[in-house]
Amino acid sequence: MMGLFGKITSRLRNMTEKSDRYHEALTMAEAGQQEQAIGLIAKENSRDVTPPKLIVVGRESSFSKEIVDYALEMAQRMSYQILALNTAPLSSQTFQLFSSSRSKLCEEFRTLSEENVRAFRLEAEKMGIPFSHVVEFCEPDEAIEAITRKFRDIEFVVSESEEDRVANREEQGERPRHEIYVYSMM
Repeated sequence: MMGLFGKITSRLRNMTEKSDRYHEALTMAEAGQQEQAIGLIAKENSRDVTPPKLIVVGRESSFSKEIVDYALEMAQRMSYQILALNTAPLSSQTFQLFSSSRSKLCEEFRTLSEENVRAFRLEAEKMGIPFSHVVEFCEPDEAIEAITRKFRDIEFVVSESEEDRVANREEQGERPRHEIYVYSMM
């Protein structure tokens, strides 16, 4: 993963390049070349059409109501796309001997994940939020890292706390609640 300094440098470079293109368009317009200036601005604006992504990490094959509500509100407020992620650590050495069992498990997990994400997808579509869904067969951290390398326009990750933390609270007399964690990918 690129370090914080590298990401900041990359964003500054992108902003500088964008500023240079606007200055070029302004210069063309001042020189009487309005058509070329309009073309440059249209080209620059088309680059900005795709909003950044918000990864929403499900709990294995499902998404809790709390995380769905939070992610939808955040995506709408900040104009993000949602990339829903389901993960299952089925890539381990244990399954090498039973490859047919692994492929069947993977297919069942993928089918279950698709069924479980349907309500999330429909709600996002109703709100006009671009939505996509990915299923990975590895640990959540590995999946997030791979997706971040692939897309590069990930700004935040939203995930839930571990289930055992909720159980520990109940034992300590506190009311159980689902905690949601938000990580910046800057």
